[in-house]
Amino acid sequence: MSVTRFLLFVALHCLLSSLCQGVDVSNGFNQKLDWKPPSLLLEPTFVNDKKAILFIFSQPWCGACTKLKASFMEEGEKLLDISKEFLLINVGGDDNNKFGAEFAPDGGYIPRIIFAEANGTVQPDIKNPGAQGQYEYFYHSVDAVKAGMENALNLLAKQEEPALEPEKASDNAPKEAEKATDKTSEL
Repeated sequence: MSVTRFLLFVALHCLLSSLCQGVDVSNGFNQKLDWKPPSLLLEPTFVNDKKAILFIFSQPWCGACTKLKASFMEEGEKLLDISKEFLLINVGGDDNNKFGAEFAPDGGYIPRIIFAEANGTVQPDIKNPGAQGQYEYFYHSVDAVKAGMENALNLLAKQEEPALEPEKASDNAPKEAEKATDKTSEL
């Protein structure tokens, strides 16, 4: 990294840190959870290669958002352990307009929770396991959010499992057949 680029990074980091001090990046969704501002994703040096991402979209004027916030304030501790597996991004206010259609697969309603892989790829197939039909990304309580997070971790883990390559499977088949033949010849 060049000195100029490093100094630019330090200046940007200091600017963002000073702007975020005193600002509730949780948008009222329980500050005990490690929420990050949406602007973090725009930083050129941002790297997240380990944690799944949970995006929650809300607005301060939304009644359903207010109810979900109250649930987070009352029962948010239920999420402390599982939230360590996620990068939590709370998208509220004007930031909602900075995200594209892939973050609203079945509409732009709020509150809406969208999951993404660690590299930021949105996973529209990860929906609220308790949703029935319409509004598949709507979660009404902390318990529903926790179930969704567990579901997301399971689905993302399955995607990461390496599939057995056909050529490796066929390479093992003759060896397995030889072993079987050797054992039958011993009888």
